[in-house]
Amino acid sequence: MTDEKDNVVVGPWGDKPIENNGEWVKKKLDKALDKNNTHKMMQDKLDRIEVITEKIMIQLIHTVSENGYNISDEGFILDIGFLSEAIKGILSRQDKIPHIIQGLVDNIMSPEETKNDDGVDLYYSRFDAPLLQDLVDMADDIRNEDDSTEIAFESDLELEDDTNKISDWKPSDEFKVDKSMNEKRNKKLSKKKDDDDDNGNEF
Repeated sequence: MTDEKDNVVVGPWGDKPIENNGEWVKKKLDKALDKNNTHKMMQDKLDRIEVITEKIMIQLIHTVSENGYNISDEGFILDIGFLSEAIKGILSRQDKIPHIIQGLVDNIMSPEETKNDDGVDLYYSRFDAPLLQDLVDMADDIRNEDDSTEIAFESDLELEDDTNKISDWKPSDEFKVDKSMNEKRNKKLSKKKDDDDDNGNEF
């Protein structure tokens, strides 16, 4: 049986008790919970954007198909993919979430302001077609440069047969044989051969 004194922690606690004891633990816990909540809220927003975009795109594709357009065309698939990302960019901006297409929209669209006949302010955006054409041309140039670089790189790897140059080959210094050592060895072998009889025995 242990003595009750063993359960008592004795220490120099000072005259006053520590204020806000355990407060730092609560702050860390609150910070972790806030981080988890922020992450969850962000994920919820992204999931909602995906669901809304999917609903819009399904309705759009059905409507286009019902009006006789070919929805299996390769160009249509590219266009519809771009439109899907544009919708995600619109909804993401509303939720203060960055999306890559927002930069393109900011550059090729410019806001305009006017008044109608009743004097009410009207806001709309104007499409900057010349700038978009420049961007398309620039993208084509970059793609063509990449293709030509790839072709040039592949042509560099092609080896041509040139038999005329093979006969001109000479070993570099590191592959040269020490002639003096080679000559000494040959002289020694020839001398030994001269000293031997026909059966290979020395005299």
